[in-house]
Amino acid sequence: DDIQFLAGKERTQEEFFFTFNELYDHQKQIVISSDCQPKQVTGLVERLRSRFEWGLMVDVQPPDLETKMAILDKKAEQEGIQLPEDVRVFIARHTRSNLRELEGALVKLIAYSSVSGAAITFSMAEQVLRHMTVGTERKITIEAVIKAVADRFSLQATQLKLKTNAWHISYPRQVAMYLAKDLTHASLPEIGRAFGGKHHTTVLHSIQKIEQLRHTDGELNRIIQSLTDSFH
Repeated sequence: DDIQFLAGKERTQEEFFFTFNELYDHQKQIVISSDCQPKQVTGLVERLRSRFEWGLMVDVQPPDLETKMAILDKKAEQEGIQLPEDVRVFIARHTRSNLRELEGALVKLIAYSSVSGAAITFSMAEQVLRHMTVGTERKITIEAVIKAVADRFSLQATQLKLKTNAWHISYPRQVAMYLAKDLTHASLPEIGRAFGGKHHTTVLHSIQKIEQLRHTDGELNRIIQSLTDSFH
């Protein structure tokens, strides 16, 4: 892991060179990680650099929300516990790209549940893992949601505030209202005002419409998941 830290350490590189050759000669699988490509690591001897470039190089991106939830599911299954959906979402949303942090949060929660003799619940997760949220929560505003949705649908943010029922405007607006309710602490009247003075009943109708569509519209679910992930 972090092979770039070998740069400039000639003795360590020499030892690793022989270790690499030994493993390679015995047809062992070698997996190496770095924060850049081998050719970009300065202070690395050429014979090591060339060996690092023999294999397949893959750009590994930080896991998205869905991937982190899948990892939590697998870990929970290995531990023989049932992890509630809202707890999975809470842990996944409040851990960044560090999978050790993700697993550590789950281990801590399991340990607390075992000691207390209580089943894992959302309130328990909030209490036990509150350190994960202190100082890390980014306040999401309605305007930020409007802009994100407008960008996703190739619109201007001001267009979502227009008094029009044209589908190419009203549909993204309904999505934005749904996300504004889901991602912010704003009330329905506050959301309505942010969308050009819409009545709170209009906001409620939009939210209910999107909730209904999500039962059958896979593309809509992907859009909402992608937009939600962008805020976490």
